[in-house]
Amino acid sequence: MFATVASPTGFIIGLIVGFVPLGVAIYYRKWLAGISGYIACVLSGFACGLLGGIPMMLMATAVVISYAYVNRQDPFTSLAKLEEVNFKETNREFFMRQMAEFGSSLRATARMLLRNKSGFIGFLGVMFFIIVSVFGPLFVPYEGQPQFSRRQPGATSLFQGPSPQFPLGLDWQGRSVLSHIVNGGQTLIITSVLAGLMATALAVLLGSMAGLLGGIVDQILSAISNFILTMPQTPLLLVLAGLLTLNSNFVLALLFAALNWPSLMRAIRAQVLSLRERDYVEAARALDLGTWHIISREVFPNMISYIAVNMIFSIRAAMYNLVLLVILGLVPLKEPDWGIMIYMGRQQGALFNPNASAMLMAPIIAIAVFQLCLVLFTRSLEEIFNPRLRSNV
Repeated sequence: MFATVASPTGFIIGLIVGFVPLGVAIYYRKWLAGISGYIACVLSGFACGLLGGIPMMLMATAVVISYAYVNRQDPFTSLAKLEEVNFKETNREFFMRQMAEFGSSLRATARMLLRNKSGFIGFLGVMFFIIVSVFGPLFVPYEGQPQFSRRQPGATSLFQGPSPQFPLGLDWQGRSVLSHIVNGGQTLIITSVLAGLMATALAVLLGSMAGLLGGIVDQILSAISNFILTMPQTPLLLVLAGLLTLNSNFVLALLFAALNWPSLMRAIRAQVLSLRERDYVEAARALDLGTWHIISREVFPNMISYIAVNMIFSIRAAMYNLVLLVILGLVPLKEPDWGIMIYMGRQQGALFNPNASAMLMAPIIAIAVFQLCLVLFTRSLEEIFNPRLRSNV
């Protein structure tokens, strides 16, 4: 449902949208930034089509503009005399200033990623799994059909250990384990990320409402969160998986989000109760700017570091829950998938066959390394979103 694989159409889209930052770079004579932006647009368009090409085009263009833009209405950057500054700007100047600020933020984010070594390693690891999931199928096609011709003479099964031809060996049907590793991580990763995003968004919204509105709203939301937190999550998840037909990745992500939001919601509520007494929040309420403005503009920016880190842990929890349901056979099995590799390996006796160890260990190691990269990546997220840590960038 959510799968995306690099395609020729996406490659053409990337080639086209890449001309926008490249043209801006040629105009401002920022060759290196333009060429880098063009390559980034081609890769993003190749991977996700318009969904990846358009956002990357905007980001690359903003970065190019940030290298060349000078606000001529600012005497500190343009060296203009104070009496020559009228502080008026056209729509074009406003757009260019906004793009330059956005590009400068992206460059600062890149510097913070590079500054924290462990966080940067985690970021590279996450990007590695994403690149393998999107571009890997182009080089390692998925083997879905049994390959009985690969049975070795005298062997009692099709299982084979690693070899030069098959670096991760063969599974119980003689298929390449490497092909399943390369093609089997995308659905698991996307479903887990979607669950983490939904759980985080729900927790932020409900926690902010509970803290700001108080009264009966706070009591109802707190009671619901307490009720969900008191229930053992794993047994509840197993019961729900047995009662419901979980044949959609979106439904699975929604279920994981519904079970993971209460703990973050309570933390957000506590933060909001502390922040709502600040002068700037009181001023916003006195000006009757509305609850949404207070949440999005006054409260949320002060909690974004904590929220981003907790989102990563929500993604980890969702991935573990999804793999658990697959291993127990409580969701429809559809290859390729890392969890199904573990399930089928256990069903086909891989635990008792030394030649089948790669079929079990490969997906387990892939899941563990991806989780480790996520945890390391939180180091950089803290610096990106925490003003105290990024003050020296």
